[in-house]
Formats: sequence, structure tokens, C-alpha cells
Amino acid sequence: MARIESSVLVSKSVEETFNFLDTPENHAKFIPNMIEFNKTSAGPFGRVGATARGVLRFLGQKVNILYEIVEHEQNQRLAMRGFLGPVTFKDGYILIPNADGTQIKFWLELTMTGLAKIFSPFKGLIGKIHAVETLTNLKRVLERTD
Repeated sequence: MARIESSVLVSKSVEETFNFLDTPENHAKFIPNMIEFNKTSAGPFGRVGATARGVLRFLGQKVNILYEIVEHEQNQRLAMRGFLGPVTFKDGYILIPNADGTQIKFWLELTMTGLAKIFSPFKGLIGKIHAVETLTNLKRVLERTD
């Protein structure tokens, strides 16, 4: 499984950035084509084992994605495992304090199963495009109030 990584510097503190990422509804504001993102488990979103459901618009259709928090360290990292039919993935955000704000490192691991395996040769490209779009959107949304 290849790991795709990308990073961006935002002009927000680690605390502001983490609080934004730790609010489930905010994910629909920056994940490409995500139109809904809601917590589905009881209790706080910010804990390992918490679950959420996202809805993507893909080729004019709404597609459900199920998520589970697999890493959660206050003001440091947040990672999720996702299930999208025959595609499973893990992705996450690592926050590093910087004199100018926060360095956000985004990582993604894609696994194709079943018929989706025919796209395996392209998963690196698909992942890189997703990573760049995600971070570009995240930076735009976080810095909108500056």
C-alpha cells in the first residue's frame, strides 16, 4: 500500500487548526466533492472509535462513505479509516507548530479491492490529486477569516 503525503502552511495556530478538524461538519467544507459529513456515534467526535458518515457527489450521484477515527491526539494528529464500496483508505492530518502558523501534513493510504483493483495503477495519481485539493481547500477555508 503506497502512502501519499502532502503538506501546507496555514496562518492559524495549532489549536485553531485542530479545533476546526475536530468538528465533523467542517470536513464537508474542504474535502473535495463532500456535501455532508456528520458524526454517527454517541459521545464526542474526538476519540478513537468514533464514527461518521460522509456523502460525496460523484458523477452526479450521492455516494456514502463511512468513517472511523483511528488516531486522535489533541492539537497533534487526527486520522480516519474510510470505507467507500470496494475502496478502503486511511488518511490523516499531522499538525506541526510553525512561527508563521501551522504546518499541516496530510497523508493517505488507498486500498483497492474487487473490481476497483483495475484502478490500482492510478491510485498514486488519484491520491496525489486528492491530497493537493484537500489541502488547498483546507487552507482557503481556515484563512478565510484572516
